[in-house]
Amino acid sequence: MAITTAVVPVAGLATRLRPLSRGVPKGLLPVAGRPVVQHIVDELAACGIERVVLVTGRGRGAFAAHFAEARGPEIVCLDQPRPLGLGDAILRAAPALDGPFVIALGDALLGRGAPVRVVERLAAAVQTGAGAAVAVEEVAAHDTHRYGIVAPAGDGDPFAVARVVEKPAPAAAPSRLAVAGRYAATPALLDALRTVAPDASGEVQLADALNALDGVVATRLAPGEERLDVGTVPGYCAAFVEFALSDAELGPPLRARAATLLDGFE
Repeated sequence: MAITTAVVPVAGLATRLRPLSRGVPKGLLPVAGRPVVQHIVDELAACGIERVVLVTGRGRGAFAAHFAEARGPEIVCLDQPRPLGLGDAILRAAPALDGPFVIALGDALLGRGAPVRVVERLAAAVQTGAGAAVAVEEVAAHDTHRYGIVAPAGDGDPFAVARVVEKPAPAAAPSRLAVAGRYAATPALLDALRTVAPDASGEVQLADALNALDGVVATRLAPGEERLDVGTVPGYCAAFVEFALSDAELGPPLRARAATLLDGFE
């Protein structure tokens, strides 16, 4: 059965993006003419997703208004009343899920507007027997504390995952392969999320639920699918510039202008 539903959590407080996010939800910040969340929905639609469940916090009305007349997948908005972690956000989408599903994090843009097919590969892994599948990319050793890091249990692609370690220090990281904001899973993940204990801060961690599942695999992002983290001000600025310069319409005049501007910088 094809996977046609995706969950996109966009309820985070976006504290790393302040002051940009004080008045505008992070998912609605513009990147090269379209909001962040629209880029993600477009990526999912190109991979066969027909229904997107947005898990919202503040700004639910703004998300609904943005998609009210948009073409593409059906959009369902469900609330996460309190910021109790990514795992809790996914559980909030459970009433709208009736089979395997995809997860696309709302602060991760992939590629620069070019076709990105990792969601298709993740869905295929789940359809052929994996309990869950995660996209990964290699990061610098000093950045492992920013991400969930997988411990490989096999070779090839996709490869088996022994466990996911949430934001380990470099010395404790089992690899440099970081989860890259895209997942596919069976409903067993929802069962695991209902049973894992919250962490010390009261948040339900997706990594803990993945570690409770059998048959978790990972696939590497392909060239051209690199992640851009729009959850920080430097990352957001970099994503805006890269997407704008790569855009078929915006790119040519902007590249010419940038070349002129860069001559004035040391």
